[in-house]
Amino acid sequence: MTLDTKKLQQIIKIAKMHYELHYSQLEIAKEEGMSKSTVSRLLKTAMDEGIIEVRIKESILMNSSLESDLLARFPISRAVLIPDLLGNPQVLLRDICLALAKDLPRYVKNDSIVGVAWGNTMAVLAGHLNKMKRTGVSVIQLTGGFSRAIYESGALDILRSFVDCTGGTGYQIPAPAMVDTAYLANALKEDSQIRNILDMAEQCQTAIFSVGNLERPSVLYEMGVISDEEYVDFRQRGAVGDFCSHILDRNGRILDKELDERVVGASLETIRKVPNKLLIACGKEKAEVVSAALTGGLADVLYIDVPAAEEIVRMNPM
Repeated sequence: MTLDTKKLQQIIKIAKMHYELHYSQLEIAKEEGMSKSTVSRLLKTAMDEGIIEVRIKESILMNSSLESDLLARFPISRAVLIPDLLGNPQVLLRDICLALAKDLPRYVKNDSIVGVAWGNTMAVLAGHLNKMKRTGVSVIQLTGGFSRAIYESGALDILRSFVDCTGGTGYQIPAPAMVDTAYLANALKEDSQIRNILDMAEQCQTAIFSVGNLERPSVLYEMGVISDEEYVDFRQRGAVGDFCSHILDRNGRILDKELDERVVGASLETIRKVPNKLLIACGKEKAEVVSAALTGGLADVLYIDVPAAEEIVRMNPM
């Protein structure tokens, strides 16, 4: 049976409501304004067409035109776009993470170095990683993840998940993402353990990270990395968010060089040189900072939802 895009969207939406949000067929019928028999028929079609397997393959909906728009505007090689059919942020984020988790083996080779960041999106991604057959993989943190407040960043758990996934060896930066002075940051970077990780970052082949906007709740703020005064000051000076703890302006450049010298982690230039930079983000609220990262050449492959991608294109007319 040949199905057009509109029919596919309807079938997939009904299937996701039933199998992922656990709506009954009767509840779906009331929600969508159709009969229960129609819902049942659509679910059967989804099964017959192979749309339903272990999970719903919404990836069969192609967004080639939108991907082309992104590739025309930014120096990236690929964009994986996930449609938001349910309007449920948790389901959408999970679907984006599943897409990256499925692709990850293509980017991780034997005897390679993989750099990972931390944060809420990375924590969700870490929960969906599958084991791959690799040898000699080293997994490093791209930036410190210790919290200076009563807040759990999950940085170590994320690192462990990637280590388990690759069967590799993990290397943690035992420090906060940002400290009070450049002098202290430089002193920490001379610690043999941290220096070794930063040297490894120079040879990193694949980096996986998300971005954070400066709207609360902000992980950097909750961790005590930035203060209330700095938070307001950043916004007033044109900051759009953070990228691996580096505060960016809208052009993907460092907002304040003196401030950036307080970051304990790989520099922005080091990350920019990584051959495979995988950026994952979810939600239109991330559009501005994702746009900045793409403009600054800080990603090679983008994993994002369609509404956010459309907003990014709108913000960057040709």
